[in-house]
Amino acid sequence: MTLADLVGEYYKLEDGFIIDKALEPLRVADIKDGKYAEKHPHHGYRVYITRRAVKHFVEERRRELSKKHKPAEVLTKITFAAEQIEDVVINFDLYELEPPEKHFYIKFYSGEPSIRILCEPSGEQRLEICSIHFQKKKKRKD
Repeated sequence: MTLADLVGEYYKLEDGFIIDKALEPLRVADIKDGKYAEKHPHHGYRVYITRRAVKHFVEERRRELSKKHKPAEVLTKITFAAEQIEDVVINFDLYELEPPEKHFYIKFYSGEPSIRILCEPSGEQRLEICSIHFQKKKKRKD
């Protein structure tokens, strides 16, 4: 089962539904290739997300996006973000460190909100995704 399949499954559930294996980590990326391969701040790390984090992402983004979008569009946007996780973490456009250990990977998309992923260390050579958010582009103040 792919992460996109899991998103589709969780999208159908009611908020607060208790899922099986909630703390099971799912590997979503190995940071060893990409445009920043050798210079990546976490080169050689593996990136995981728990089933609970996936479900939380789906519930929160569904609630947020449903205010302005139809259900089919909401599912499409959430699935798109899930499918982009590996690319965002490996080929990010912007990396931010919030000490002591919050790592943000941001990827910008033309005509779409950017995707911002928060990761925290969870063991040796391992990052765990804590949250995934959409960010609207902000106008720069000059």
